[in-house]
Amino acid sequence: MRAAIYARYSSENQRPESIEDQIGACRRLAAERGFTVLENHIYADQAKSGARRDRLGLSALLASGRNAQFDVLLVDDLSRIARDNYLMLSVLTELHFEGIRIVSVADGLDSNEEESTLGIQIRGIFNELQLRDLKKKTLRGQIGQKQRGFSVGEGTYGYRSVPVGTIRMDKKGRPRPDGYKMEIELREATIVLRVFKAYADGLSLTRIVRMLNEEGVPGRIRSSKGWSPATVSRLLNNEKYIGRWAWNRTESRRDPRSGCRRRLEKPQSEWISHEDESLRIVPQDLWEKVRARRQEVRRCWPGGKGRRGFSKEQGSREKFFPTHLLSGTMVCGKCGAAIAQVSGKAGGYYGCLGAARGTCENKTLVRRRLAENVILEAVQKQLSAPDHVGYVLKRVEEEVGRLYSHVPETIHLREIELGAEKRRLANFLDFIGEGRGSRALAQALKETESRVEVLGQELDGLRRGRDKVFHAPPPEWIEERLTRVKDLLERRTERSALLLRRLLGQIRLEPTKGDIGRPYYIARTAIDALALMAPPSELESQEGGSNVLRWWRRRESNPRPRTCRKGHLRA
Repeated sequence: MRAAIYARYSSENQRPESIEDQIGACRRLAAERGFTVLENHIYADQAKSGARRDRLGLSALLASGRNAQFDVLLVDDLSRIARDNYLMLSVLTELHFEGIRIVSVADGLDSNEEESTLGIQIRGIFNELQLRDLKKKTLRGQIGQKQRGFSVGEGTYGYRSVPVGTIRMDKKGRPRPDGYKMEIELREATIVLRVFKAYADGLSLTRIVRMLNEEGVPGRIRSSKGWSPATVSRLLNNEKYIGRWAWNRTESRRDPRSGCRRRLEKPQSEWISHEDESLRIVPQDLWEKVRARRQEVRRCWPGGKGRRGFSKEQGSREKFFPTHLLSGTMVCGKCGAAIAQVSGKAGGYYGCLGAARGTCENKTLVRRRLAENVILEAVQKQLSAPDHVGYVLKRVEEEVGRLYSHVPETIHLREIELGAEKRRLANFLDFIGEGRGSRALAQALKETESRVEVLGQELDGLRRGRDKVFHAPPPEWIEERLTRVKDLLERRTERSALLLRRLLGQIRLEPTKGDIGRPYYIARTAIDALALMAPPSELESQEGGSNVLRWWRRRESNPRPRTCRKGHLRA
């Protein structure tokens, strides 16, 4: 009979020779029973858990079994196939369907024998209980380490794990300390703080991700894809950055239908929590500011965790993600409803949403481009005043100082990194000088030399930047730049709109006719009262327009009472 062999060991702490030992035991049994071991059908999985189905060796074995490439499968014991009873029985059932015989060496079980059915069931239950017992003992040991004040598998960006206590050698000659504790990693902590400040200042997750990737900021995991919005979102929600550490909050379970693992939250009574101010990276006021903005932005989107459809607490998306420079900023001076775009023709028209719903009599429209031009001209005029130009210069100097404030600390960190790389380079050269060179060592030497060169160039640039002195440009240069403020604001509409809101405050549009006999708006902002009206010929010469605009004008010129379905007048 043609025989295949499957071997597996589960942990990296076990010896790789375990695979050879299992295969050797199977070969001896094959020789005793007259089986022919097929050398190209010896399958193995190294450092793979017996509770997982997605093993390369096991998948290849099942694929070959479906193609009838062998007649009997030899294993050292059934736990090598799986320690999960459901998984083991499903694999055995699949092989049995293909007519393949299973023989376990250590268990003394042969699927061709009738009495083996009970033995296989009992052995599967025993293996699963062993796995659960191992899980309980591992958790018990981890809880003991936590109670002694050590960290257990809590690696987080911004921190590093350092060994503490007495270091002893285990049976394999590897150093084992009493435990590990977390401490702040300065380089990563600087990036964490920068992300929190950027989000609190109004930058979106996508913009922060683009900024980090464009600057080549390294993450904890070296990936060609770089940072992602999901990574930044998890970083902003991590309470460890305010010194609040909670362990044993979740557990991992494998879905028997898909084989995928899902992380589920445990009851709060099982959490092990402690607070450590020495591990705080983010100040409390900054944390609360980020939490408030996260909550407000979350209200812009429908639904939420455990919900379907739109939430009753949903807010306006325009508040945080404006599509135009004045979106979400203007309100009607008559009813207090929002002024928004009600027509999309030729750039669109702004009108009262209360009037669109029939709750306000203000039917006055204003062209979007006209409103933006008038308000931005007023902003430009205010900024061009001599005292305001001086204020701009002062703020620019402060901003340059803020941008360069991190340079001394960054230089210090880069000097530490450069020193470590130089020491590593010297060690490589010593090895080569002793005649212990190899191909892998040559590649490592090349990579280290490249890192030393890059760090040296970066340090030179940082030192030159530290020595730069900001010289204020002449007022004429700033005035010339201010004439193009509208073009500058329109480059990034979303950020510019949020900036204008902070500058102008709420814009209240009050409808009026004044002396010209035609309706127009008076825009009252934090800087001035502005008249928003187009030349008479511009609107009067327009015969067309969008359907919404024509409907709006008909209602304004010929208001009709509304009726219900039976024709009765409605209030």
